[in-house]
Amino acid sequence: MTNISISEIIIIISVYFSSTIPWALIIGKIRLKDDIRNYGDNNPGAVNVFRAGSILWGFISAFLEISKSAIPIIVAIQIFNISEITMLACVLTALLGHGYSPLLNFKGGKSLAVTAGSWLAITGGEAFYIIAPSLLIMKIIQKNDALTSTIGFASLFFYILIRNPTTFSTESLLIGILLNLIFIIFKHRNDYVLKINFRSFANNG
Repeated sequence: MTNISISEIIIIISVYFSSTIPWALIIGKIRLKDDIRNYGDNNPGAVNVFRAGSILWGFISAFLEISKSAIPIIVAIQIFNISEITMLACVLTALLGHGYSPLLNFKGGKSLAVTAGSWLAITGGEAFYIIAPSLLIMKIIQKNDALTSTIGFASLFFYILIRNPTTFSTESLLIGILLNLIFIIFKHRNDYVLKINFRSFANNG
């Protein structure tokens, strides 16, 4: 059985509390004087800052939302050389912290930004080159955001099967990705009932 050190426990707790901070919501209220939950899917995510009408603050919000999981996990890996079980715990606590933030009465977003942050940190940035093109392709050909998010992130699973850019075992990474994917599917569960709505050029093709 793997023993977790006190420092690793502190790291896991730090990742959790960092991920609970609703940066997009804070920026919406301070800079836009608006509640971004009144837009789009009514979640406190960075996408709704864009929908509220600010491209600049939307990008800043996205950066902060991604960073709140990425930075502590990068520190944990690079400085503390965390174990695989701690890495998995960090992924899960980031999801829970954002998805069920105690600062929002245990309501939160769909955890896409912290998912991106966690796996960018774990893979040394390589996840970007896999997930981003997958998201873009799905977004171009159809309009269901739930499907875009699910397939976009699932592409990382197949990439890790082929190439593991980390010091962690492939098995532990795949477990982490599967758990993360289940969480994303659960968070988007109400959106899957929407039909696949292909864009006009895709239908014509």
